[in-house]
Amino acid sequence: MACVPLAAAPQAPFAVRGSLRQACQKARVPGASPLRRGGTLRRVPAANAKAAESDDDFDLLTEEDLEFVGGEFVVEAFDDPVSLANALCLETIENAKACIEERGAFTFAVPGGSVGKSLAGLADAKGVDWTKVHVFFVNERVPGTKCYDLAMDTWATGCGIPADNVHKVKGDTTKKAAEEYTVQMRNLDKNQLPVDDANGLPVFDLILLGMGADGHVGSIYPDSKALDDESGAPVLAVDSAAKKSITFSLALINTADRVVVAASGEGKAETVRLALEDEDCKLPGALCDAFSQIWFLDKQAASKLQAYEETGEDEE
Repeated sequence: MACVPLAAAPQAPFAVRGSLRQACQKARVPGASPLRRGGTLRRVPAANAKAAESDDDFDLLTEEDLEFVGGEFVVEAFDDPVSLANALCLETIENAKACIEERGAFTFAVPGGSVGKSLAGLADAKGVDWTKVHVFFVNERVPGTKCYDLAMDTWATGCGIPADNVHKVKGDTTKKAAEEYTVQMRNLDKNQLPVDDANGLPVFDLILLGMGADGHVGSIYPDSKALDDESGAPVLAVDSAAKKSITFSLALINTADRVVVAASGEGKAETVRLALEDEDCKLPGALCDAFSQIWFLDKQAASKLQAYEETGEDEE
């Protein structure tokens, strides 16, 4: 179960940043929501997406308000990419604080690209013991360290995360790199990176993903071997004509306590609509289905969602 408790929907629609942690289960009755998994879509004003500066901003509910709701599916629509980036940083900070307080450890995974760049604000975070944090990469070219270098240059060094805690992909071939990265995960203390009792896969506290215009996440592309993989392996070798890389498998992604998929820009609006509202959609992004599944969109990426249109009507 996730380190951060799931909570009942707040009365105020956008109560500072705490709304991102609420389950909002009222729309999860089958057929009650146009989203393919039910859940709730919320528009988040830019002012409410700014990173909180003290723990007081998270204390929106009392302990008596909390309840276990058996999973979470929420879509957040932000005014602009800057607000979305702030929310990604705060999502990471909030989870890190909660997991470190609970068990003294936090392990998360990030991609490169725009999501990786969006985490620059982590370097300014207060109240996080970064020495207890481990970082992995959802995908990485082989050979190469592009995602690793981006993280180190943008935020990991500034945060003070020990270099040994930022896990670099190693290996000259995709097969060797995937095997070695799996060993890195398995070698971590089980308190740092727990293992799921049912499928034996590592359980990340948080996995951040960016979805491409074609629906890919990590290096899992539509109609690919990685998409159809049923091996149960946590890390897959990807050998395509376009590039060679390793990627987290969907099985590993969906074993995580919490997964956030981010997408921005009008060019991704139709893909977002398919992923969230088409029951038959088999795009990689649509198949992300963790226990606590969150989507962070800007208003352009959310513009074709029926649920987004309905929230706009409600506000008029």
